[in-house]
Amino acid sequence: MAFMLVGCVIDSHDDWDNGGSNGADLQVGDKLPDFSVEVTNGDSRRMFSSKALTGKTVLVLFNTGCVDCQRELPLLNDYYLRHRDEEGFQMVAIAREESEESIVRFWQQHSLSIPFSPQADRAVFSLFASATIPRVYICSRQGVIEWMGVEQFTLPM
Repeated sequence: MAFMLVGCVIDSHDDWDNGGSNGADLQVGDKLPDFSVEVTNGDSRRMFSSKALTGKTVLVLFNTGCVDCQRELPLLNDYYLRHRDEEGFQMVAIAREESEESIVRFWQQHSLSIPFSPQADRAVFSLFASATIPRVYICSRQGVIEWMGVEQFTLPM
């Protein structure tokens, strides 16, 4: 099972934080950082923890105000719908500096189904990178990053 995470850059000072690089701090082969977030999927809520991976996990770091995220989220949703019934598969979209209300509105407008976790700050995002969203990480059951994409990407089937 893998875990996918996506994120987005929405403010112009993002690249200043790291000297203008794309902020790709974690790379393929790195272990996921330890974190837990509350995830919502419709009316249900649950905790997701990087310490309790069940198989292929896809993490998405995003913000719905990001143009790149707006373009990629529907494609990520298609990926989620294709794989969600596979044993051990998990996908969680973790917001960067966004309220649940704005995410729900975007999800409804675009008929998205990916479970998500609103985050008011960059605390979780900063465990992965210093700048640039969307970001997607596909991780093994052992919490090792097997694939990653930043800004515009094609997910491995």
